[in-house]
Amino acid sequence: MSDPDKLVRALKIREKISQRRPDFIRQEANRFPRLGEKWRSCTGIRSKMRLKKKGRAAIVEPGYRGPVLARGLHPSGKREVLVYNVEDLGKINPATDVIRIASTVGKRKRLEIIEKSKTLGVTVVNIRPSEKALLEKPEEPSKEVKEKEKEKEKEIKGKEPEEELPKEAEGAEKETVERKEEEWSAEREEKELEGRE
Repeated sequence: MSDPDKLVRALKIREKISQRRPDFIRQEANRFPRLGEKWRSCTGIRSKMRLKKKGRAAIVEPGYRGPVLARGLHPSGKREVLVYNVEDLGKINPATDVIRIASTVGKRKRLEIIEKSKTLGVTVVNIRPSEKALLEKPEEPSKEVKEKEKEKEKEIKGKEPEEELPKEAEGAEKETVERKEEEWSAEREEKELEGRE
């Protein structure tokens, strides 16, 4: 069995073991929330957990560990390297390593590191969704499409703007207003005449 096959097999075994591995909680963490669920070894003389009595929580032991070949590797089977700046990328081998950008690195430097890693062919494990959007540049339209757009713009500029419809609408509105004013003035005159009589 060759080394790559062994590594793939070890990664699968590690995944199965990690699925069966219990959550190691501190002794009596269920009774006293202040203890938290961080692991601490039980050392009491009469500790039932240390004596591995039935029904007690599991203790950290070598039997729960994964295969030696896959230990400390990324799920892709490559070694994970922490990177702080662009210069650190020079030490990385794309065939065997993947990079994780440190949490203390700012946005500008993160983008620089990601762009450089693309050119080198190194995979970045922790790219943020916002960074993916910034790096994905829109594809430029072909020359034919650009020429067609320019022709359309010229046609639009060449034609005189048609303002007949709005003018007609404005004219109709004015006519209705004028008619209302005439009716109102006629009614007013009639009332004045009636008042004089």
